[in-house]
Amino acid sequence: MNLQNLSKDELLNLQDLITKALEQPKEKDLEYMIRDIIDEFDFDKVERTMEALNWKWRGETPTLYDLRKEAEHLLRGAAKSRLSDFKDTHHDVAIINATGGFEARAYCNENKTKITGLDLAFVVTSWDSSIEE
Repeated sequence: MNLQNLSKDELLNLQDLITKALEQPKEKDLEYMIRDIIDEFDFDKVERTMEALNWKWRGETPTLYDLRKEAEHLLRGAAKSRLSDFKDTHHDVAIINATGGFEARAYCNENKTKITGLDLAFVVTSWDSSIEE
């Protein structure tokens, strides 16, 4: 590509594209995953659900700030637990930190040195059953 043949607008567009590419993390790290979840999770729906069910934490209905803060705390705790307290657990197993309806899960690489995935759920009800062989 010959930059001398580009117009001023084309150069500015190219500069914007380069800047955006440089800002993108090459590899998703823990902070990126946590921010992504906190930014995209539907905390408004959780708040409406808790209000409809008269669900309280320590006798009070949590605010959106409280919900976000607790979710981030659980995500960080699950990640920390996955790489330290539960390092001996097989790498395919997610470690869960949960409270108040939230469940944060952390997954790691085969070497158990890096968090490779996080997820957050708000659980109103669940059920499971199994037979051990």
